[in-house]
Amino acid sequence: MREALHRDNWPLLAAGAALSASVASIAVSQICLGAAVLLTITQWRKAKYPPGASLLLFFFAWTLLAAALSFSPASAWPQLRKFFVYLIVPCLAAAYKGPASAKSILTAMGAAGTLSALWSLLQYAKKYLAAKSAGVSFTDAYIADRITGFMSHWMTFGGTMMTVFLIGTAYLLFNKPIRWRVSAALALVAVAIFLGWTRGIWIGTFAGLLYLIWSWRRWLVLAAPVLAFAAITVMPQPEKDRVLSIVKPRGDTDSNGHRIALFRTGQAMIEAHPFFGVGPEQVERNFEKYAPADIPRPFPRAWWYGHLHNIYIQFAADRGIPAMLAIIGFYFWSAWTIMRAALLAKGDRRWMLHGIAAFSIGLLVTGVFEHNLADSEILMLALGLITLGTRLARDCDSIPV
Repeated sequence: MREALHRDNWPLLAAGAALSASVASIAVSQICLGAAVLLTITQWRKAKYPPGASLLLFFFAWTLLAAALSFSPASAWPQLRKFFVYLIVPCLAAAYKGPASAKSILTAMGAAGTLSALWSLLQYAKKYLAAKSAGVSFTDAYIADRITGFMSHWMTFGGTMMTVFLIGTAYLLFNKPIRWRVSAALALVAVAIFLGWTRGIWIGTFAGLLYLIWSWRRWLVLAAPVLAFAAITVMPQPEKDRVLSIVKPRGDTDSNGHRIALFRTGQAMIEAHPFFGVGPEQVERNFEKYAPADIPRPFPRAWWYGHLHNIYIQFAADRGIPAMLAIIGFYFWSAWTIMRAALLAKGDRRWMLHGIAAFSIGLLVTGVFEHNLADSEILMLALGLITLGTRLARDCDSIPV
């Protein structure tokens, strides 16, 4: 313990705490990130960065240009301020000390995520009993007030649970021996994801899980749809209805039509402003102007959350297609590098690389249904885990990065 707290380890402790705390408290995470910046800034020039890190610099520059050319440049400040989170990349790249350091960070993340999952189950029980006591439909009461764990919103909570679940599953599949504590924690997290009712998270988690199963025992992938169908048949009715709403919307109370309307509106913005978009933080202000005429007015109040619920459409609509290609290209390039390295890795590197690759897949799939990178917590996880993953990939000498 004393050795771990030695001054030489302070940069790693600060950067690792910033990443692992993001599943429990964004305030603590960003305080730790500020400390990590101070402790590592002199080492940034010598650090080894993820492949395609230059795309991040292009994304920053293009965002500034899009803001400057927009109708209200000052309104872009919230997005420019979020660039602070991106500093986790140079901090972790500089502080990284090998697979053991990555394992410690992922272990801390798993512990924090498990506590958040446990708290969410208590929240669920409280909400269920409250609806039953009030004599109201649990589905109607819960859909707009779901469990959040330690997070402020159920979508952010779902993203953190997906992260912990996929990395934990990779540990169970690719690491020996298996510890019962990990299995118990993973079960809690899985239940929290299920009771979170966030369909995009379910789909993203399933996609990441399919990757892990394919990498572990390919033939089992064929059984996944059968097991999923069997699970649906035995679900409690509220959860079954929520799953089926993916393909069978619940009319005006569901969000399927909402997302189609947002997609079409974003498409119109992109067609009108393909290079620089309408400007950061300008999508909401221009929504009615670009919404197709056949979308009923006035827009339902429950429809609007300030973004387009799709990272690919959102980035292209508010900053232009070049900015979208840069930021998404960075994630795809890094994820591909990590997956390639996972095929050749051994020991702890193997499960960590597979877990981070599965998370990357889940992140990019969930992004089709939600602007998950708008959340500082999810953005921190995405950038931090990719940085860890690419540093681990460098340890596999046969994988060029």
